[in-house]
Amino acid sequence: MKISLLRLIHFRNQRDSEYEPGEELTVFTGRNGAGKTNLIEAVYFASVGKSFRTFRNEDLIQFGEEEGTILLDFTLRGVTHRIKARLSRKEGPRFFMNETKLRRKDLLGTFRTVLFTPDEMQLIKGAPQERRRFIDLEVSQVSPRYYEELLRYSRAVAQRNAALRQAQIRGEKADIDMWDMQIASGAAYLVKKRFEAAARMNELLKKTEKALTGGKEALSIRYLASGGAEEPPSESWYLEKLAEGRGEDERLCRTSVGPHRDDLLFELDGRDISRFGSQGQQRTAVLAMKLAEAEFIRRETEEYPVLLLDDMGSELDRQRREALFAWIRAGKVQTLVTAAEESGETGKIISVEN
Repeated sequence: MKISLLRLIHFRNQRDSEYEPGEELTVFTGRNGAGKTNLIEAVYFASVGKSFRTFRNEDLIQFGEEEGTILLDFTLRGVTHRIKARLSRKEGPRFFMNETKLRRKDLLGTFRTVLFTPDEMQLIKGAPQERRRFIDLEVSQVSPRYYEELLRYSRAVAQRNAALRQAQIRGEKADIDMWDMQIASGAAYLVKKRFEAAARMNELLKKTEKALTGGKEALSIRYLASGGAEEPPSESWYLEKLAEGRGEDERLCRTSVGPHRDDLLFELDGRDISRFGSQGQQRTAVLAMKLAEAEFIRRETEEYPVLLLDDMGSELDRQRREALFAWIRAGKVQTLVTAAEESGETGKIISVEN
């Protein structure tokens, strides 16, 4: 999977610009404020249908304009495709694949990316929802059914919580048996897929961690299921837990068990890296996980995703950069990097000006 052309029309600070990335490494250089990150953001938006910098899609449209457009041409198994993302202040985003309109949920997995930015440190330091988002996006890019089930599950949880609130207001018992059954069914499937993904990631982390550190440290992921399950729970297990916690759920108007309450624990040599890892170890761990994610997608789809690295110079020292570039060359992975200055690595250099 390779990008052959990126064209931005009224996107952020780009009035109408075209970029042709190289086959492997492409470095976008330029002074601060030139808009290098905007290019990474546009590629990511064409991949997953949302920005990693803002929740407001109208922020992506150039100031003074009503619409903006992202055009991204990519090749997959020798065939060229075009993704078009139309941004409108009035109508919101619309997506097209070879001129055929797509829903956002159908866009996900069409063109795959893995993103590494300075904010990715929140995977280790941030709230559990950041880690859940990480594994959900990873699995969703290779499994359309997973994303469908995730949407259905999230709606069921929202409906159950709404029913609990309404019952509390009215002073009556909540009628939520239907939602419990939907939640239990969805939870059993989602958590099974998450456990499987975490197990595969642990296998791949041995390879990527070795590439970055020479095998000096052992990084692993442990899935923490709400309710204390040590293995993927069954549908009946979730029904039992939902029944046990119903009284507390009615009091607090929330659903206390399920994949929306689960977490991932990142361990280094068997210890929680968020508590015992140095800043450098945490940074290396996040990068190793991102490379393992790329390897996971390749194994599932037989194609590497496009790797997006924003502000690499502030996050990686020389040794880690050299190890990263060696990994990119070995796998011939198309990689887009933003940097304030040229890194000295062999690749295509594109100067970005405001």
